[in-house]
Amino acid sequence: MERFWYAIAGCVAVMFCSGSARHAAAANDFNKPVEYAPIHVEKLIPEEVSTERLKSGLSVVYFLDYFERNLDAIPNPGESGYQSVKGRPILELDHQFGTDEVFDSGASRGVAMRMTGYLHIAETGDYQFQALSNDGVRVLLGGEIIVDDAEQHSDRLSNIGYAVLDEPGYYPLVIEYFQRKGTAALKLLWKTPGAGDFVPIPQNGYVHLD
Repeated sequence: MERFWYAIAGCVAVMFCSGSARHAAAANDFNKPVEYAPIHVEKLIPEEVSTERLKSGLSVVYFLDYFERNLDAIPNPGESGYQSVKGRPILELDHQFGTDEVFDSGASRGVAMRMTGYLHIAETGDYQFQALSNDGVRVLLGGEIIVDDAEQHSDRLSNIGYAVLDEPGYYPLVIEYFQRKGTAALKLLWKTPGAGDFVPIPQNGYVHLD
């Protein structure tokens, strides 16, 4: 009888350990690095804007209590849904928030955001773009998706987006991002024509209409 109970206990221990191992493996799979295919976009054309109305940074709207696991539930402009709050312009995207507030959203978790404005291009040529994020991020330049890493994940680099920008000027820019739980990070990087490395886009690259 004693041997019987030892056997039962052993089976339970094996089942528990196996379940824990499967859970740990699933978590590791979820956060493991992803091999992305590059995104190439057609030649983009800048938009004509009134430079007198341009202000530094990107306009931003926050969506609160956003605990989805990707960006697909963010409402389109004019749609209802999550509580939305307009924030101060975002001057740069080079942030490791940790567990602190995401920009001036008033929240460190369960927050999504849509930033809109223009990317100012002075030097023409071939550009590359990449984001580091935690959680998901999606970037549209000139109406074309150029960075797409929209699912929940820990810190990691996105795909590389390639674009030919043959004209100086202001290219429409939309950036969507969300932070679900835990730590947060958001950096938007570029490699300019002839440069050797990716660097954060500088503050003078971002403008929006007042």
